[in-house]
Amino acid sequence: MDHSEPAPRWEGIQEGLERLTSRRKSSLALACASVFALSGCGDDDASPTQSKADLLVGTWYLESTEGDSDLAVLVNVSYTFEPGGGVRQRVGGEFLRVLRETEAVQQALEGEDLGNADRIDGANLNWIGEWTLSGDSLHVAFDLLIVEVFGDVPIIGKVTLPVFEQALNPAAQTELDYTCELAEGILSLRGRAVAIGVGAGSGQLTEQVEGTAGELAQQAVDLLATHLEGQDTQRYAKR
Repeated sequence: MDHSEPAPRWEGIQEGLERLTSRRKSSLALACASVFALSGCGDDDASPTQSKADLLVGTWYLESTEGDSDLAVLVNVSYTFEPGGGVRQRVGGEFLRVLRETEAVQQALEGEDLGNADRIDGANLNWIGEWTLSGDSLHVAFDLLIVEVFGDVPIIGKVTLPVFEQALNPAAQTELDYTCELAEGILSLRGRAVAIGVGAGSGQLTEQVEGTAGELAQQAVDLLATHLEGQDTQRYAKR
């Protein structure tokens, strides 16, 4: 008996399996490509287990601004984003040591380790509030201002001391909005203002913050504006 006739049928089945396997491979490749395409959207630093908000948590320090890579040497700017939604923006540096000449600061430091104004090396403005993130839009709203000075004290070393604290009433609360991007460990913020009181649409802080804290903040902002005005994009990194 000749058993060679079924061969064409087997060859047809084999060809069908090969075509099915080929289609499955193509479908799998397409599915993988779709997954990779979707995972490529958004932030480069995002992972399957961490959201953009998770990655934002921590303290970020100004490294550079658009068109000025040396600004961070002159001005210290940092953002601390807390998991619960709290935020602190600290802006200052040694160039604010001029605040030590003010009578209000000298009176506030009487009896303190930094009571000798010559020991004051600089000052910071701390804006405290809350942050929210929606997609690429970062919103920060501040309801508290703390003015602090820092310097070196013999034996003790570096000291940072709050001198004024002022809660902002609802009408004085200040908000900033940014477009937020995270890539390769760099946080980029683009907005109209780098800091409170500096940038487009900024008014007089003395109209928003009452008392001595507002007066000191206005002096600081006037000095900050010479460095920060027009810097729309800032780049931060964790240290």
